[in-house]
Amino acid sequence: MHNNRIKYFFFRIFRKIRNFQKKVTLFSIEVRYRFFRRIFNKFISASQQAAFLYLRFLRRLRFRILRFLVFFMWKRWLDRVDGLENIPWGEPAIIASNHLSYFDFFVLASFLEKQTVFIATKGLDQRQFVGWFMKLDTIIYVDRDKPGYSFFKEIIRQAKNKKLIVIYPEGMRSRSGKMLPPKTGFIKLALLCGIPVIPLAMKGTYEILPPHRHLPKFTRCSIEIGSKIYLSPSNPILKDIFYRCAQSKKFSDLTDEGIEEIAFRIMNQVRVMAGQEWDDTAVLKAKQYGLLPHSTVAVLSQTL
Repeated sequence: MHNNRIKYFFFRIFRKIRNFQKKVTLFSIEVRYRFFRRIFNKFISASQQAAFLYLRFLRRLRFRILRFLVFFMWKRWLDRVDGLENIPWGEPAIIASNHLSYFDFFVLASFLEKQTVFIATKGLDQRQFVGWFMKLDTIIYVDRDKPGYSFFKEIIRQAKNKKLIVIYPEGMRSRSGKMLPPKTGFIKLALLCGIPVIPLAMKGTYEILPPHRHLPKFTRCSIEIGSKIYLSPSNPILKDIFYRCAQSKKFSDLTDEGIEEIAFRIMNQVRVMAGQEWDDTAVLKAKQYGLLPHSTVAVLSQTL
């Protein structure tokens, strides 16, 4: 009887030791499993990240090479650029350009640097010929009828990032080669962001790719860039408009007519540099703001 108790006592001790050993063994196996699983997961994550960075590098390299080749090709149509020193690299500004052809974008994008942002009509990216090439640069698409709050928010963000914003105030290509009446959105953006406007004139792009053609002719074009125009009453070019049209003596709060007159004056400077005439749809407003030559005014008065 006594021997049985001793045996049972040792049996219980050995069983507890065996259970403890089993637990220690299972714990060590679990720790090693977790350790190796963590290492394996980190290796997989690092491999995926390295592959992603490698693919991203290849995509960017391919994009840059393609962009360089395409823009180098577009530069063959460009004869000269006058006034390039007026471009404020590293500073925000709105570049107001005339719009004669789809080729305007290609030529401007080929010589302007990466800090340029283009404003284009919504849906233009769906055009087969134009849309693909427009993906090579930064484009902000806008609905001309309803720009929306997000559009202005994005423009302000780009201006804070010291980007050059290229806008075609006419809103569409000129079908006749003459200058259309400008929209006033670029003036409102310049006043909102507190940045200057740079007039820019495209010459010869209408002959390269007129509205009825799908392939460009190989003829040269040129660009003339004017000086920065600050929208303030201290600017002698716009001083009279601010004093006539400012509401509540706040020069930042211009009337719609004042903003329109500023837009016409700036685009008239572009028109003169480009050697264009006013389109029939813009003649009356240009006459109202005194932006027609005397001979043209005389002809219009006889016609009317």
